[in-house]
Amino acid sequence: MKTHYFDQETADPDDHQLNMAKMQGYVPPTCLLGGMTVMGIINEGNNPCTGCACDRDKCHGIPPEPNILL
Repeated sequence: MKTHYFDQETADPDDHQLNMAKMQGYVPPTCLLGGMTVMGIINEGNNPCTGCACDRDKCHGIPPEPNILL
């Protein structure tokens, strides 16, 4: 699995951890972070969108927090 799919239009459909996070509402359906990355951030008690470096026009996530990037 990949850590992110920023260079793709959509995430790989077989990334089951990402699909689960999408279904549970942790990330938007258009999220391009990898499932292992997303689940690791969630397990730490954080929001995967806040430190993500993906272009929000592409993933439609919440705005990133300043000075925090994955």
